[in-house]
Amino acid sequence: MINIAICDDDNLFSGQLDTFLHVISKNEWKNIETEIFEDGQELADYVTKGEKYDLIFMDIEMKVEDGLSAAKRIRKIDKNVLIVYVTSHEIYMKQSFDMRPFRFLTKPIDNEILKKCFFEACEEIETNNYYFKFRYQRINWKIPVKDILYFESQKRKVRIITQNGYYIMYEKMNEIEKMITKEKINFLRVHQSFLVNYRHIEGLAYDRIIMDNGQIISISEDRRKIVSEEYCMIGDDLDVN
Repeated sequence: MINIAICDDDNLFSGQLDTFLHVISKNEWKNIETEIFEDGQELADYVTKGEKYDLIFMDIEMKVEDGLSAAKRIRKIDKNVLIVYVTSHEIYMKQSFDMRPFRFLTKPIDNEILKKCFFEACEEIETNNYYFKFRYQRINWKIPVKDILYFESQKRKVRIITQNGYYIMYEKMNEIEKMITKEKINFLRVHQSFLVNYRHIEGLAYDRIIMDNGQIISISEDRRKIVSEEYCMIGDDLDVN
């Protein structure tokens, strides 16, 4: 079951989007449940109270609380929910990056673009269930990828930093990066010694990133341009119609 929230003060658009999602999910044997909200405040309050969604379609311009503000509150509670911004104005695209959007769609939305976005979201949600598997001291370990903040290389060892502590493994960082890339999981190589989980990046500056646990990691000089581009592409791989 994929739980979806649609948040838009345009009731006609919300109804059309809801109907379209149910039609394409039924045709492709996807099991979904949708809930419609007319304002960002109501949705953010629901999440704060413990409601969980896998995917949110969020308008940006709403009367009581706009989509950017609501997403900021939601991100403090849920780092993994996929947020698709839906708006009539492309000007908000860059402002949305800090809330790590999955996609940014402009109205009116082409049905084929929306369909593509939906199925890519389904694939991403399934990816959230992936485990990173490794062996250390004769023990086989597996960690949910979504819980990994970053990998840190320390000579022959690599530390795997998670939300609840860290693990140690013996492996070259280049090999870990290949494994992650093969599974189409979004990590950024910001430094020769650091491979970070895009979902746990709180902020990006020219020469450093800020993780959602408060950790500041330097971006090596030779990777600053590519990290900035990749960061935008991941939060962007954005389909703008």
